Amino acid sequence: MTEPEGPDTGDAELLQRVQRGDVEAFTPLVRRHLPSLRAFVALKLPVPHLADEVAHETFVFAFRHIQDFDPRRPFRPWLRGIAWNLVRAELQRFAREQVNRSRLEQLELAELQAAVAETTPPDEAGFLEECLGELPPRLRRLIEDRYHQGRTAREIAAQWGRTEEWVRITLFRARQQLRACIEMKLAGGPHAI
Repeated sequence: MTEPEGPDTGDAELLQRVQRGDVEAFTPLVRRHLPSLRAFVALKLPVPHLADEVAHETFVFAFRHIQDFDPRRPFRPWLRGIAWNLVRAELQRFAREQVNRSRLEQLELAELQAAVAETTPPDEAGFLEECLGELPPRLRRLIEDRYHQGRTAREIAAQWGRTEEWVRITLFRARQQLRACIEMKLAGGPHAI
């Protein structure tokens, strides 16, 4: 059974006490509203471990701005409004981080390709093609999607039914395999021509 959204007399009394300077009166408000606020936040964020952090920040913000709140109004919707603003900010930060990771990944690959072209013998390009041919078909297709087709990790994840994190980790491991294979071929190792 859900609690009514109207002003709770217990909340109103506690809120008035907090506004008068009784800091200890805020603790029962946190205990009363934390479970529903945490659930509200968890449903909105794609990163579960952030739910506790955002819930905590919501109560910190509410406490710091308690004088702005009218205790005759319901407290829970005010908390949810604060939480929603924090969730939106976190989602924007998360999206920026994903874009930055993708750009960094592309930059690292471009630097690797430039370094290969400048500092290694011309055979390395041929070794790269050979090493690509030695990768399992799914890894080759993943590399093709990312670097030849220019798809983002998000697009690949959606197409393949995987997470973006899986795509990034798998691409990282594939690049490591390619680098190791090329180095072995350059050194005349067991995979060398």
